[in-house]
Amino acid sequence: MTLNNDEVYLFSMYKNKVGMIGLGNWGKNIYRNLERFDVLDKIYDTNTENLNNTVTSKKKIADNADEIILSRDIDSIVIASPSDTHKNYVIKSLLNNKNVFVEKPLCLSLKDAVEIKKLSLEVNKIVFVGHLLHYHNGFNELKKTIKLGKIGDLQIIKANRLNLGAIRQKESVLFDLASHDISMILSITEAMPKKVEVNAIFNNSRKIADYINVILYFENDLIAVINADWISPYKEHRFSVLGSKGSLIFDDTKDWPNKLIINPSFINKEKKIIYKPEKAITVQNEEPLKKEIESFLQCITKTHKPTTDIYEAINVQVVLNMIDKELKEKYG
Repeated sequence: MTLNNDEVYLFSMYKNKVGMIGLGNWGKNIYRNLERFDVLDKIYDTNTENLNNTVTSKKKIADNADEIILSRDIDSIVIASPSDTHKNYVIKSLLNNKNVFVEKPLCLSLKDAVEIKKLSLEVNKIVFVGHLLHYHNGFNELKKTIKLGKIGDLQIIKANRLNLGAIRQKESVLFDLASHDISMILSITEAMPKKVEVNAIFNNSRKIADYINVILYFENDLIAVINADWISPYKEHRFSVLGSKGSLIFDDTKDWPNKLIINPSFINKEKKIIYKPEKAITVQNEEPLKKEIESFLQCITKTHKPTTDIYEAINVQVVLNMIDKELKEKYG
C-alpha cells in the first residue's frame, strides 16, 4: 500500500493501540481503515470463520471480547457489534479506562444512553458515535452553503434512506437507518423538534417496523420529513433542504461530481415558481469512513472534542425516543 505524506505523518503520530469488537459487513470497512492507520492491536467477533477469512494477521485475533476490554495495552475500543450489545460493551470498556468508538445507534433506549453519558463523564473518557455523514464532504459542503445563505430561510428538510435489506430482528428501521438522518437534521437545525408524527409498515414482524415516515416539527415553521425503508425495491440515499431562495440536494448514490446539487428555483410570494438552472457544487472525493476514523484517532491522541460526541448522540437518542414513543402509542 502506497501512503501519501499526510498518512505517513499520521502513522507516526498515532501511538495508541486500538481494539475492535464486531466484524460484520460494515465492521469490515472499519477494520480496513484501522489497519490503514496501523493502530489495530486486537479484534474479536463471535463468527470465528469470518475473523479467519478477513483478518490478515492471526496474531491480532482475540479469543473473546474480554481479552480486548481488560487489556492494559489497549487504549481505545471500536465497537461494531450488533446494536443490542452496544450498551454492555460501551459501559464495560469505559469502566476499564478505554476511549470508545461505537457504531450507530449508540444504544436502543434513552435511559441507557444517559447512563453511558454519565459514566463517560465520571471516567473522563471519549465516547465517539459513528454518525458517518458528519464526515462526508458532501454533507459538510451542504451545511456551508446553507450558512452562506445561498438558499435563504430554511423551510423543509427531506431525508429518504431506502434500500432492500438487511431485515433486522432486534432493532427497527428507525434505529438502523433513520438515526443517520436525525443526526444530520439536528446538525442543520441546531434545535430539537417540538412535535413528531409517525406512520409505519410492519411487513416482516408485528413488533419491528420495516418502513417509517416521520415528520418533525421545529420552531419557525421548519419541518423535516424522514422516510426510512429496508423493503424498497430501489436504493435511494437523498437528503434535500428547501429554502426560500432555492434548494440543495445531497444524493450519496451519485458519482462525486454530482453528489451535491443546488437548484436556485423557488416559489415567490405570489406562489409562482421562478425557474433557474441547477448546478453541481464541487465536493472533494474522500472516503467518509476514513475521515471518521482519522477524526477518532485525532480525538484520542490530542483529546479533541468529537463532532459526534456523547452530547450529540444523546440529542439523537432523545428524538429516537420521541418517535419510538409515538410508534408504540399508535401501533401498540
